[in-house]
Amino acid sequence: MQWIWKLSLSLCGLYGAAVVGMSAAISHHFQFVMVTEEFSRLVSSTGVLAFQAIALLVLSLYCLPRNSGWRDEFNRPQQALLGMVMLGFHLGLWCFVYTVWAGLFELPLYWRQLAPIGGQMLIFCWVGVMLLPWLRKN
Repeated sequence: MQWIWKLSLSLCGLYGAAVVGMSAAISHHFQFVMVTEEFSRLVSSTGVLAFQAIALLVLSLYCLPRNSGWRDEFNRPQQALLGMVMLGFHLGLWCFVYTVWAGLFELPLYWRQLAPIGGQMLIFCWVGVMLLPWLRKN
């Protein structure tokens, strides 16, 4: 059962990274080369992947195996990676979302170069989620 949990959590990380990457591709490439119907299907399917990734992530964390040591306490490598992932998610979201919104709504402190940095941070954080269950105790 533990391998199913590890695989599920790893796939959630992969799905999250794919959503962030596809969102960037939609914004910078596909909106210019696709017809409206194709573009709408791409955006819709990316949204479905995003919501399902979140649901699977919640279920995976809810179903943590009792014998993994996760329910009692995380081991040191897991704690360190989890802390970096959480901090990275917050910073990445602020860099990406605020920059996009600041450009759209003419908000202060708009610096266009922060959006791709934030997006890359989000991708790396999802990869961190993917690696988290595979870290072993020292």
